[in-house]
Amino acid sequence: MTSKPEASQAKKGVSRRTVVVGTAWAVPAIVVASAAPAMALSGPVTFTGVGCKSPGGQKIYVFQLSVTNDNNVALQLNSTSLVINGVTGPTVCPASGTIGPHSTQLITIAGGLFADSANGTATLNYTFGPVGGPFVASSASTGFNNLPPLQNPACPLNIPAGCFPGA
Repeated sequence: MTSKPEASQAKKGVSRRTVVVGTAWAVPAIVVASAAPAMALSGPVTFTGVGCKSPGGQKIYVFQLSVTNDNNVALQLNSTSLVINGVTGPTVCPASGTIGPHSTQLITIAGGLFADSANGTATLNYTFGPVGGPFVASSASTGFNNLPPLQNPACPLNIPAGCFPGA
């Protein structure tokens, strides 16, 4: 047998109390979802179109990247690999860098040592996120043809300091 309050509640459908309890659980979920800024949506790295390669000896590619941080906190970029024409080089240097909040920075990376210095495509695999993490994996790719050799007037780039000593 049902009491009168329970019977009237069954007729009315969902109680206001049930709605309020459901709303209380929904609000924190929205706040948590909005706490992850644009870093979780897409990668911040693009190739600028400026690149060079070593003409002989050690086969090293050097590319200029544009890294944009639209967030309120510093961004850490970790280069994990440089893939040239489907071949992953054993080294990308520098391995990481920091980009200040609300800024765009040009970064020069060097990758090598490759078996040859052919023209084709380059893909930088990297992770990014706030300094210290958590990090999101992403990649940026570009095609290239006729890259000028390093130490040539047509090449505005140098191998970053501390990368590939003796190159």
